[in-house]
Amino acid sequence: MRKLILLIAILVSVTVRSQTDTSVLFLDRLSPEELLQHYINEKEPVSLYKGLNEKAGDSLYNVLNPLTIPTGTVNADALYRPGVDNSDIEGGPEDTTNYADQKLKPKISLGMGRLGYHGDLYTKHFQSPLTARQAFDLNISQRLTRYLQVNFNIMFGKLGANEYLLNRNENFLSEIRAGGVNLMYDFGNFIPDMYKVRPFVSLGVTGFEFLSKTDRMDKDGNVYHYWSDGSIKDKAEGSADAQNAKDLVRDYYYETDIRESNLDGFGKYPERAFAFPIGAGAILKVTDRLDFKFNFQYFFSTTDYLDGVSNKSLGDRVGTKQKDNFTYSSFALQYDLITKPRQKKKLAQDTLNDAFWLAFDKEDRDKDGVPDMNDDCQGTEASVAVDEKGCPLDDDKDGIPNYRDDELATPLGVPVNEKGVGQTDDYWAAWYEQYMNDSTGVGASTEYVGNYFALDKKKTKLGSQKEAFTVELVRYNGSIPSDELAFLLSIGDINSTTLEDGTTVVYTSGSYDKVSTAVKRRDEFRKDGNKNAGVSRIKGKNITQVSDEELAALIKKEDEEFAKLTAANNATSTVTGTNSATTNTASVNTNTTELIVDDVFSKTDVVYRVQLGAFKNKISTSVFNTSAGVLELKTGESIFRYVTKGYKTIEEAAAVRADLVVQGYSDAFVTAYKEGKRVPLNTTKATVDKKYKEDLNEEKIFSSVDKKLVTFKIQLGALKKPILEKMTDEKFKDIKDVEKQTTVSGSIRYSSGSFSGLNAAEKYQKELIDKGFGDAFIIATFRGEIISIQEAMELLK
Repeated sequence: MRKLILLIAILVSVTVRSQTDTSVLFLDRLSPEELLQHYINEKEPVSLYKGLNEKAGDSLYNVLNPLTIPTGTVNADALYRPGVDNSDIEGGPEDTTNYADQKLKPKISLGMGRLGYHGDLYTKHFQSPLTARQAFDLNISQRLTRYLQVNFNIMFGKLGANEYLLNRNENFLSEIRAGGVNLMYDFGNFIPDMYKVRPFVSLGVTGFEFLSKTDRMDKDGNVYHYWSDGSIKDKAEGSADAQNAKDLVRDYYYETDIRESNLDGFGKYPERAFAFPIGAGAILKVTDRLDFKFNFQYFFSTTDYLDGVSNKSLGDRVGTKQKDNFTYSSFALQYDLITKPRQKKKLAQDTLNDAFWLAFDKEDRDKDGVPDMNDDCQGTEASVAVDEKGCPLDDDKDGIPNYRDDELATPLGVPVNEKGVGQTDDYWAAWYEQYMNDSTGVGASTEYVGNYFALDKKKTKLGSQKEAFTVELVRYNGSIPSDELAFLLSIGDINSTTLEDGTTVVYTSGSYDKVSTAVKRRDEFRKDGNKNAGVSRIKGKNITQVSDEELAALIKKEDEEFAKLTAANNATSTVTGTNSATTNTASVNTNTTELIVDDVFSKTDVVYRVQLGAFKNKISTSVFNTSAGVLELKTGESIFRYVTKGYKTIEEAAAVRADLVVQGYSDAFVTAYKEGKRVPLNTTKATVDKKYKEDLNEEKIFSSVDKKLVTFKIQLGALKKPILEKMTDEKFKDIKDVEKQTTVSGSIRYSSGSFSGLNAAEKYQKELIDKGFGDAFIIATFRGEIISIQEAMELLK
């Protein structure tokens, strides 16, 4: 029986899989509300326009999309066409199996089949289908939903068995009269209505009556006695007069009532019971009204008296503990009592002549000279020059058409703004300089004293990647040794740069326009014992070491340029007079050194720094939103330490620390370094409370961040097109605490909730997903700015 049920399940699954049309399956099973939501969330198709801002009329998605959102009626009225009367055209199939809203539209079926026995008799306890008895059934079915219907049924038939064993020979024939109800699931939510074959499974309850009789004697009243040689006699084998026994032949007339014979002493047991049928089959659609129905059902009954044998029977008649069950395999014709046959659509005469279609083919609504049929960019503004596809000309291929391009010859590959102007380094430097001027009212400038480079009128713009020279102290591919950490932090103008390989960190000191100044600073480090100090060229984040031969060539070039400048100044002094010559001479004399600004530290200075945190995992320096500048150092045991730049006085460092505390870095503290070592604050000019015990351990992990400023939220979605903002607001209107924020890129971010821990955020995310917001995900914020989940977890440690 288990093998039979498994086989039926496999056949049903294969049938469902083979008939499933994945291209229409998803939309076909959506309700009108779900279909509306699907179109609202549908991704924007690829635009034919390649500019940064689609201001031309060649992308109509944002105009058409709100107009194509479906209404609540799936089967809408047909579009109007001249000469066609829509009232004469039927609006869709009339078959009631195609609709979930069935109301009272029953179907009736009449079938026939065979009842198979499964009980105490036979060695394997079940009957061959070839010896099963005939039965008939009548069904009335009513569809409840698109995939579920209820069936009311009655059945009449006979159930019987004939057993021939060495120790037992039993037979019975029972008249079955049954009636019940079952629910049938036909996979309507998976299989579209277009398919003619639809599998189903069913489950129900049935009440039935049975009248069981057995064939114990022939027509002359002779009782059957079954002998061991297989013959049937009128006397028992081994009886006193067995030699006089006569052969009998069974007449298969079931004359003896099993209950009345009471061979096992069961008495007047009830000849009615309940059964619970499970079934499977398929429905083949023939016409709109007529279906073929193939069905197999297995009935689990509540009685053990169908065959008159049970586990309480006497002697060789004893049976099993199993109830007497039975099967019903049937074929039926199902007829729809209500459905009207489909009416053929009336084909209306086409009133549009060839002249109309010719004009339609040549129509050019944007008047750009390219017919709409061939126009890839319809809606182009008047008088705009277009190519053969009707798209505005774009000579420099920057994505901005010529009529909106302020720079018609942008080099290929250079990013541009919405006006087609290339966003080069000079562009951003000028933008930043203008921003600084607008914000502070002071022009950004660099002051040099006695530096001949200052005489060049071509000033280097702020923000450009100007080449400079620096003193390279050391490179590390891993952690900084503990004994060198204090040495690096005691250098006031120390900088760290991570190279493009992501692992090598270069520590440098200073940034100089003149290579001779960098060489002088290098020599100071070498004199103090740092023999590995060298001069490197720095441009952006690229740092390359300069060889001694190249240094000599660069210094020689500087000397030659300085000599030319001196000669020019001397010639000018001859014309302008003695006073001018004196001034120029002073200027030239000071040209031998570059300005050393006030924040350059000497070897004996105390360097004060503000400690921001030390973490097991790397975090972005942008988390520490401070103008003080942040230095990242990877120390022993892979600890990432973050400190501010160096300060000469405790007052400067304390002011920076106070500003950080106000911003949320409440545990930030000041440390002091001198001559390559960390020194206690009470040995410097700092005023320290006598009760304060400073911890000089540089290996401990800590965070200065106020953990209350770290929050987790659930992002519901990000909207790039403001035209859909109202629809998105409607989508999230039932969610509490929805926050809508416009990002720097112009997108609108929707989020909900605010949690101090990740576990609470994950729980709320699951609730939103269960409500249908499957795109919800967790974001972490610090002081309102988004950070990674890893950084948030690191800050909370």
